[in-house]
Amino acid sequence: MNIYNLNSILSAVVICTAILFSSCRKEKGCTDPKATNYKSSAEQDDGSCVYPTTNNYTIPTTYEFNNADGKSTVSYSGQKQRLEMLSEMTTYMKSGNTKGTSLDKQKLLDMYANSGYSWTDGDQLGMTGSSKQLKSKTALADAGIQSVFEKYIENIATISTSSVDGVDGTAGVYQSTTNAAKKYLQDANGREYTQLIEKGLMGAVFASQMIQNYLKDLDSDDNSNAVDAANGKYYTEMEHHWDEAYGYFTSEIDYPTSGTDRFWGKYANKREGVLESATSIVEAFRKGRAAISNKDYATRNAQKDIIVKEMIKTSGGTAIYYFKSAKSNILDAALRNHALSEGYAFVDNLRYMNVDAAKVDAILTSISADYKDITVDNLNTAIDKVVEAVPELGQYKDQL
Repeated sequence: MNIYNLNSILSAVVICTAILFSSCRKEKGCTDPKATNYKSSAEQDDGSCVYPTTNNYTIPTTYEFNNADGKSTVSYSGQKQRLEMLSEMTTYMKSGNTKGTSLDKQKLLDMYANSGYSWTDGDQLGMTGSSKQLKSKTALADAGIQSVFEKYIENIATISTSSVDGVDGTAGVYQSTTNAAKKYLQDANGREYTQLIEKGLMGAVFASQMIQNYLKDLDSDDNSNAVDAANGKYYTEMEHHWDEAYGYFTSEIDYPTSGTDRFWGKYANKREGVLESATSIVEAFRKGRAAISNKDYATRNAQKDIIVKEMIKTSGGTAIYYFKSAKSNILDAALRNHALSEGYAFVDNLRYMNVDAAKVDAILTSISADYKDITVDNLNTAIDKVVEAVPELGQYKDQL
C-alpha cells in the first residue's frame, strides 16, 4: 500500500468519525407533531414516536366539552371581556385617523385599566364594573411594561391634537400617496401608536397569558375535581386553565368558521395559506382539551408544544409580511410607517412566547428609530434576523 492510499484511508476515517460525533450531538426524540410523545426540541428522530389508535375518546370539531351529566365544562368569560375591551379601545384609537379628532388620554387610560369606564359592551359581557382589565394582565403584571403602554397612550393623545398634515418629520394624520383612502395618525418619527398598542397588547396580554401563564404550569393543576359544581363550575382547574388559554386565541367555539376578524385568530388565519397555523392551533387546542378530560397527559403535552410553536410562527411570519410591505411602500410614508409599526409590534410579541429576548432585541435594533431613514437593506436585515430567531420560518420566507 503506497503512502497516497494510506493517507486517503486515514482521511476517510477522520471524516466518518467527525460525522459520527456530529450526529451524536443532535438531540434525539420523536419529531412528528402528530405523535403523543412529540418532542419539539428534537433534531433527530429516534424512532420512539407513539401514535394514538382511537384514544378511546372523541375529539370534537368545535370547542365544546360536557361532563357525564351533559353540563358544559368550558368557561373563559374573562378572556371574552378582555378581547372585547381591546376591540373597543382600538376602535376609539382609530377615530384619531381623522384629522381634527382629538383622543382623550384619560379615557384611554381608564379603558386600559377598566377604571370607572362605561363600555358599549355590545355582546352584553358585563364589562362595565367588571374586575377584568388589560393592564393587570400586561406582561404578567410587569410594572415596567405597563408603563410602556401608558406612555404609548399619552403619545397618541398628544399627537392627535395636531392640526397639520403628517409628513416625514412632523406628527399628524399621514395620507397615503398611492391610496388616498389610507390615512393613519403617526408621530414625527412615523410611529403609529394605534398599532403599537393594539398589536402590542396582543402579545403582552393575550400571548403572555396564554403561553407564560396558563399553558406553563398545567402539571401543578388539579384535574380530578370540579372547581365548584354547586355554583355551575363543572370544570377542573386544569380544564379551566386550558380553556382560558384558548380564550386568548379566539372567543369563538367554531373557529375558523368564526373569529377570523380580530387579534390572533385574524392573523393566524391571514397566514394560513402559507403556514397553516390557524388550523394547527385550533386543532391542538381541541385535541389537548379532550386529552385533559381523559387524563391523557402525553397527548396534552404534545398539543401544548404545537400551540406554542405555531403561535411563534404566526407572530414571526406576520412580522416578515409587514417588513416586506414596508419595502414595497418605501416611498409612501403613510403605508411604510403603518407596516413598520405593525412589524415592530409582532416582533416584540415573540418575547412573550419565550423566544430568546436577545434575538428579539437584535431584530428591533436593526430598524431605524426614525422610519423615514429606513432602507431596503435595513428591512432585509430585519427579515433575516426574524428567521434567525425563528428558524422554522426559513422555508416560508419567500412566500410570506
